Amino acid sequence: MQYNPYSEIRKVPLDYQGIQSSAFSVQIDKEFGEYEEVGVVSNNYLLIPNNEVKEIVDDLADTTGFDWEVAKTHFDGKKYVYSLFAKDQTKEMEVGDSVGLGISAWNSYDGSIAFNVRFMAYRLECLNGMMSNTIFNSFRFKHDKESANYQEQMEQAKNMFRNDTDTRLDLFINSCNRLATTVDVTNLSEIRTKYIPDVPSGIYGKIVDEFWSDEYKDTAWDFLNAATKTLWHREKSTVADFKHNQYIVDGMFSYGRAHDRIGTK
Repeated sequence: MQYNPYSEIRKVPLDYQGIQSSAFSVQIDKEFGEYEEVGVVSNNYLLIPNNEVKEIVDDLADTTGFDWEVAKTHFDGKKYVYSLFAKDQTKEMEVGDSVGLGISAWNSYDGSIAFNVRFMAYRLECLNGMMSNTIFNSFRFKHDKESANYQEQMEQAKNMFRNDTDTRLDLFINSCNRLATTVDVTNLSEIRTKYIPDVPSGIYGKIVDEFWSDEYKDTAWDFLNAATKTLWHREKSTVADFKHNQYIVDGMFSYGRAHDRIGTK
């Protein structure tokens, strides 16, 4: 079923045989006032509607003065991911490619993901989203009643984005440049067993199939792009795809540091 990420949501107290529970049911309006439960949370859990998340991110992006456009919106009824791409914040890389700056926000209605905003990058040729926990900063918004006023948190997040934009994108590009090394079957085995061992076999197989297509050459950078294309452009993406994206990008950057042949510091 397709869910509207900006449908009305509500918290309803749960009870058992007339005894009220401390837990609350989170319900989303499917259509015409018919609600469906999408999660169970505690009483003090501050439920943040996705439309409020979008407004916060759009406001945050506006403070940078960059030219942003929506790159991807994902919502499965419980988990929400909203990503923007800055069309005027792009840089060339030594590996013969270009990347641009992005912002991604995560939220959930079932308590599984805290509302957070982070930098990310996009490969310009095909707008593959590339996420990294080790390179890009993230800012987490609390989900308890004490943080219902976001003003102070918003200022902290705005300062992070204003002050770290160039530095983080340059660090990302330096890590990408280390991936100019050629990979063969032995290298792929090392990447799989040492750097990305936790990628499910089905996803890994799709990545390798993509890597062997005519679109790519034989470098670690090509392998990374095969992975991010496989995960970012899936017809029915899941939050796990975004997490695997982060995991593989950071794993490949570790591989690049270990196999650096171009002296990037």
